[in-house]
Amino acid sequence: MDKVAEHAGIAKGTLYLYFKNKNDLLLSVADYCFKPLHDEVLKIFTKNISPVEKLQQYISETTRHTEQNRALFYELKIVWLTLFEKVINDTSSIYWEMVHIFAQTFEDGVTQNLLRPMDTEKVALFFIDSIDRVMFRKIFSKANESAEDDASELLNIYLHGLAL
Repeated sequence: MDKVAEHAGIAKGTLYLYFKNKNDLLLSVADYCFKPLHDEVLKIFTKNISPVEKLQQYISETTRHTEQNRALFYELKIVWLTLFEKVINDTSSIYWEMVHIFAQTFEDGVTQNLLRPMDTEKVALFFIDSIDRVMFRKIFSKANESAEDDASELLNIYLHGLAL
């Protein structure tokens, strides 16, 4: 908090008028960092393209966003668990908003006979969580695969499975 106040040119007490503690500040930074991705994802899901194309574009955009912000996300690693706990338990959070958007996208794919019947909400949870794991691997390891390669492979697994 001292460093942030100093860098912002304000008194530390002033900072506490906006953030109750360091964790609150870091959660706010994380929210700010993910806002452009969230906005872009909402645009993807309002496009008049097939559900499969929406999934491909979502994975590509998410992995690209992670690559572009890798250093910052690494620095925010202490916040990840707190943030995850916050969003997973708040059914009005962006996480659950995305689960519902994905569930609807999967439902559209089933209706259009592009995807097999499924529990769309459960698959949406699995899908989002697996993408999050890809992001974490990119942030916390020295993985050098491109965003497009990761997106293509992950979508391939979801659309075609692992079995021959």
